[in-house]
Amino acid sequence: MKPLSAWYYIKSNKSRSIIIIFMMFITTFMYIGGNYISSLYWFYEKSDEYGDKIILTECIPTDTDAADYNSFVKDIKNDDKLITLGRNGLGYGTGGLVIHDTLGFETGAQSYVFNSKEDLQTAFDHLGIDYDCSGLSDYSAVISKKFADNLKLKVGDIICDETFTLEGLIDDDSYIFFFIVNSPEDKLYRTMILSNEMSGAELRSYIENIRGDRKVNIARKFTDEVYKEMSIAWIMFFIALIIVSVILAVTLNSVVTGQYIKRNPEFAIYRALGLRKKQIRRKIASELLLMDLIAVAAGLFVNLALEYLLNELVYIPVGKYLPYFSWIGVAGILIANVLTVIPLILLKGRRMCKMDVTEF
Repeated sequence: MKPLSAWYYIKSNKSRSIIIIFMMFITTFMYIGGNYISSLYWFYEKSDEYGDKIILTECIPTDTDAADYNSFVKDIKNDDKLITLGRNGLGYGTGGLVIHDTLGFETGAQSYVFNSKEDLQTAFDHLGIDYDCSGLSDYSAVISKKFADNLKLKVGDIICDETFTLEGLIDDDSYIFFFIVNSPEDKLYRTMILSNEMSGAELRSYIENIRGDRKVNIARKFTDEVYKEMSIAWIMFFIALIIVSVILAVTLNSVVTGQYIKRNPEFAIYRALGLRKKQIRRKIASELLLMDLIAVAAGLFVNLALEYLLNELVYIPVGKYLPYFSWIGVAGILIANVLTVIPLILLKGRRMCKMDVTEF
């Protein structure tokens, strides 16, 4: 029967349908909201990747004569599966240089310190970074072009409390400082360990087995602490998502209720003609779901178009980026839809099934 078609109702009641579709369309902006949260992690994707490929070990203060550390370094140097890059035990700050993300926050950047340009070249080759380090010198700094745009830096700038000279830009998505600080062999109390055969948890476990009970610290991944602190952003997003979804659900329910009241006689006639409650519920569900599908399709198109314009005109020129896809964005749009559309289907279906032609 044609009147039972969801598309038939939408075509015959364009103005009413457009209002409902627009209200549903608003929920799709949870997608771009989720992408904004995901963008916080995007700045650290390379740090996370490189943290699986480079494990930092260091001498600890309780190892007073560095006997444990030296014996550990000797063992890893003799292991054919491992590549070792020693460096001094000092820490080097970034002089207040931080990542400026898409949400306007300022977050800390990771730094790697190498003892020579040859060591840095070894690391770059291992990480898949195409760059010739032969022109670098002591107290050189290398960062990505995107990071330079983010910090408004150029080659030749003196950075990090006038400690390093920015001498190279790499074509990479990393937001990491790569420093060169040459030190004597007897001052190398930290060692970066790489492997062509292992990475991640496997490499870390392998190194831990070599260490045994010796007093040597195996540093945690830089992103472990960063992601822990960022978890608050997830919590805030989902709290906001639920609040907005409830508000939209109440508003949309009022709009749809007002429009469906005008259809009471229509559904009363359906009942008089012998249509089962299941058929009426299916009609209402198909109408609302079709309008929701149209709203989501239009919303995603608008979201992606808006993100493209933001990236090209606002973010990319200053070393920022808003991802076009994220699972948190997908979760946002799904949760918003479930909290707004499903109650509508259940409530309206139940109400319309009670219509009786004798009341009109």
